Amino acid sequence: MDTCRTEAEIADERGNRVAIVFEDADGWPTEILEAGLEQSPSHLNALMENAKETLSHYVNRRGENVPEDLVTRGALSLWLMVKDNGSSMGGKF
Repeated sequence: MDTCRTEAEIADERGNRVAIVFEDADGWPTEILEAGLEQSPSHLNALMENAKETLSHYVNRRGENVPEDLVTRGALSLWLMVKDNGSSMGGKF
């Protein structure tokens, strides 16, 4: 089964993915990719904290209690992207 959550990819200055941040029941795991080792720890930590702050506004980010009527990937994606201000992808949901 696919993991259901909203996550943020962290990229370096060249656009290479260096880490993935998401929230689950245990907190904010971060998957550091091998390319991430080239980043300075303080710079990478700042990027991760920024990603957490951004993700914290997505009310369904953990993917818990998915409504049963969301039967398509598109509907699920929109549900995962609903923000605390009621918007999703720039518009009201």
